[in-house]
Amino acid sequence: MRRCKRNLKERKKIRGEYKIEKKLFDFKLIAIGLIFLIDFNVNTIDILPDFIALIFISAGIGRAYYVNENLAKVKNYINYFYIVALAKFIWNGIYLIPGLRMFGDSEILLLTTVFSGAEFILSLLIFSNIFRGFESFFQQGDLNEQSSFMEHAKKSDFILLWIKIFIIIKFIMAMIVQIPVLLTDETWVNLSIKFEMFYLDAAFVKGLFIPPCFIIQTLFGIFLLSIIMPYFFTVSKDNNLQVFLKSKINNMLLNDNLFNIKQTLNSAFLFFIIGCVFFIDLQFDNINILPDFVICIIFLAGVFIISRTNRDIKTKKLNIYFLINFPVSADAYITGTMYKIKAAQSFSDENIILLKNLKLSSTLFFHASVILFFLIFIEFYGFIKNYQRKNLEFSARYLNKYLTAAEKNFDKNRNNILRISAAAFCVKTITPVLPQSGIILFCHSMILITFVVFVIKGLYNIRDAVYSYYN
Repeated sequence: MRRCKRNLKERKKIRGEYKIEKKLFDFKLIAIGLIFLIDFNVNTIDILPDFIALIFISAGIGRAYYVNENLAKVKNYINYFYIVALAKFIWNGIYLIPGLRMFGDSEILLLTTVFSGAEFILSLLIFSNIFRGFESFFQQGDLNEQSSFMEHAKKSDFILLWIKIFIIIKFIMAMIVQIPVLLTDETWVNLSIKFEMFYLDAAFVKGLFIPPCFIIQTLFGIFLLSIIMPYFFTVSKDNNLQVFLKSKINNMLLNDNLFNIKQTLNSAFLFFIIGCVFFIDLQFDNINILPDFVICIIFLAGVFIISRTNRDIKTKKLNIYFLINFPVSADAYITGTMYKIKAAQSFSDENIILLKNLKLSSTLFFHASVILFFLIFIEFYGFIKNYQRKNLEFSARYLNKYLTAAEKNFDKNRNNILRISAAAFCVKTITPVLPQSGIILFCHSMILITFVVFVIKGLYNIRDAVYSYYN
């Protein structure tokens, strides 16, 4: 009876371990993610956001990038793609709001070119490196003797070719829609007279191009899925490949602590650097396209990644500041944007009263938000320096790492850094009273950009210092 119970416990343990291992990677999620890279448009709005595709692809690769350089590159390209996908998602949201449709054809053409070009390049890099990573797995050691791996290797070039064709067609279809915008009004008048179609203009022809281009791209994408999904599902079910990769990943996780620290730092510091960019006030048609409240979300994610790996570092106060400042900063951005939109419309007595209330509310919330951001900066500076100190003490105590006097005195410039930061935040507070254009606005933006570069450089120095403690 006892033996049966012991065997049952062992079987449960084995099943439990298998479940944990299975989360290391799941390649079939890559094929599912490709579904969301197909632009299924309704009224020119993509209802399948690209960032969902990136989540699936990233989850599909899982920790397999630990043991392959190409898949590690894919992880980096996905992080860049997140920025593009988020910007495109925000742009689609702005397009849906009638009051914010103040963009002309030239602005739309520029945004379409930037988004489509970035998606084109990043998609090619991501999938090319995914298949290079697969090929390296199929060709390593004894794996090459397995017939299943030989079969996967033969199909990989064929599948990658079709994916590249789809990415190219997707880019071409997106740009064809914008071709009518390139013609001048005089050209359209001449074409209207020539073809006796007096309603011929860029908007009319663009409306004719949109349905067939979107339909061709969507149908080709569905055809592509019918080819690649069986391939990825077959690869993900290959037990020999599963065992091989899990063994390599587990050895990496067990034997290379520095690698784990680097992955944590790379992920967290990427969030911090992206968050810093949103501190800059970048105006587009008098609307700030880098809202400050996004900093709270992005920095909170980075702090969570670091605190999850080091429970001794206290983050409660910092997290509370983030949670308080998010609604304050969001309210300042919303009321400020509404004020700018209303100010551009016709004036009336009621409108003037509304403008005054919006201006007052926006200014008060903005100043409160900047004060909270400065408190966040002070607390975050202490948090990141505390993290650096913990790693320094660990390397000195347990790794017998010899540290120079300069390495030990890494916080000697604390007062100067806080003074520079206080000056930058003071400059930030005058944003509501700045003119819409001119040398003053330019100088204001340059000061904020310089401060952001200063902060990013400091973050990179801290990250490199932590790396050096383990080398």
